[in-house]
Amino acid sequence: MKNLRPARFLGLAAAGAALFLTACATNTAVAVVNDKYQLPEQQAAASCSVQFFRNAKPDSTYEMLAKIESHVQKNFFFGGKATLEDEAYAELRKKTCTVGGNAVLIDDYVESTASEFSHVHVWASAIKIK
Repeated sequence: MKNLRPARFLGLAAAGAALFLTACATNTAVAVVNDKYQLPEQQAAASCSVQFFRNAKPDSTYEMLAKIESHVQKNFFFGGKATLEDEAYAELRKKTCTVGGNAVLIDDYVESTASEFSHVHVWASAIKIK
């Protein structure tokens, strides 16, 4: 018990690692409505372009593929601020590509802050424009 410094250092390192891991968190639920265009995740990410529609709908006809609900949380001190156009769009793009979509309709979203965390909660529809 003479030298407690290594134990104290390990405790501080573990606390720091836990704080870093909670700096950024994303939870997403995808309810697939139409799976005829669905792709493996590696293939979907390779060549996928996605348009975003907020407060508007595409002029051409489209098919509904999935409903997506996503929550992004970031710690101001370790990850910056969570925003719809950056973090949420990136997550929606990834999920839309996986179901074979080429566009996202933003149904609703909320950006908020609490303590040192910023949050974006978004409800969207993954679609395939024909």
